[in-house]
Amino acid sequence: MSQMLEIRHLRLVRAIAEEGGPTRAAARLHLTQSAVSHQLAELEGRLGVVLFTRVRRQLKLTPAGARLLDAARTMLVDLARIERDLQYAGSRRHEVFRIAVECFTTYYWLPPVLSALAKDHPHVDVRIVLEARREPVAALLRGEIELAVVSSPVRDRALVVEPLFEDEWTVIVSPSHPLAARPYVTAIELGQEKLLTHDAPRSDVERLRELIASERAPMPLAARIPLTDALVDLVKAGLGVGLVSRWAVAPDIARGEVAARRLTREGLPEQWAAVYRRDAAARFPLARFVELLRAPSSLITPSRARRRRSR
Repeated sequence: MSQMLEIRHLRLVRAIAEEGGPTRAAARLHLTQSAVSHQLAELEGRLGVVLFTRVRRQLKLTPAGARLLDAARTMLVDLARIERDLQYAGSRRHEVFRIAVECFTTYYWLPPVLSALAKDHPHVDVRIVLEARREPVAALLRGEIELAVVSSPVRDRALVVEPLFEDEWTVIVSPSHPLAARPYVTAIELGQEKLLTHDAPRSDVERLRELIASERAPMPLAARIPLTDALVDLVKAGLGVGLVSRWAVAPDIARGEVAARRLTREGLPEQWAAVYRRDAAARFPLARFVELLRAPSSLITPSRARRRRSR
């Protein structure tokens, strides 16, 4: 027994119903009007039912036609999805999308970003390159990563810079530390502590040195801790104070595991941005990734963290 319904019939019924008649349906299907009318008559003959009736120069669906239209829409959507999935599986290999955050090993924000990205770009495999955190811009230019989240200035014309959010340097201490009772930490007070830091970019180091020199404060004894979680754990244990970007430890601050205080009365603001190579924008979903980074459910900026705690 030959099959009565074909994919072309489903597209035909949908086009006639949505366009209101064979003339516009013909243009949509790239057929002549007579071909559309002929195919409709052939389909109704195969099925033995009338699918459309003419009302005031327009074709209206009969109950049988409405039922077929509902089925056509569902099946055509399913078919398009299957074709897309097969195309990805058959003709597109998985592409590795490498990322890094300058200085920090903070990726608490990554799971919701990856979940949303996978819906539109299932062929993209996102990987973290911790080795690139010390010099992410140089790693971008060498092609070792595809995207970096940075706070240091970027001026290379080969790179696209997408501003993400404003942040500030913050001193984190154990909740029982004497500095936790202070509204802010001065350069002189910082100089009296054991300072736990990351491998900061040169611009940040120079900025800190200028601040300490301007206050005529002693240079703190510094210890470099490459892992953010390890730095926070040492601070919690009272083994030093940390100097970090606030957003990088926002979950720890929100949970009350460490206390955060501004460095100086005015604070030291900084601007974070997503950076990628201009010539890589066509290969990877960079714009979509940046859009997801800016979503409220992603990076916990200082203002967002305050709003969440106040609820």
